[in-house]
Amino acid sequence: MTDVVFHIDEDARWDQLLSNLEYYSENFGDHSKIEVVINGSAVRSFNGFDINPEHGKRMRTLANDGVRFTICGNSLKNRQIGEDNIPEGLVEIVPQGISELVAKQGEGFAYIKP
Repeated sequence: MTDVVFHIDEDARWDQLLSNLEYYSENFGDHSKIEVVINGSAVRSFNGFDINPEHGKRMRTLANDGVRFTICGNSLKNRQIGEDNIPEGLVEIVPQGISELVAKQGEGFAYIKP
């Protein structure tokens, strides 16, 4: 199965993203690597630990199943969201979300943007 990188850059797309991730992880997660790159306005979910509790619960379940969540350091900085707002052990900060997407696609990951 193909490795996949999911991309979210809109705050309003979390439910759709998580539903897509849950389906893909359940059906293909044992046979592929799955990463989520969070940038743009989607990082607002992490302002002041204000992540939707249901989203956080779903993300933790997915992370426990092997899904890697990364967030753009530039997007955090541009929106003045401190790195201390990012749940440790759940989301990894990368310098640039776009560079992470390019790297994953260069490694053969399929790109999905719900």
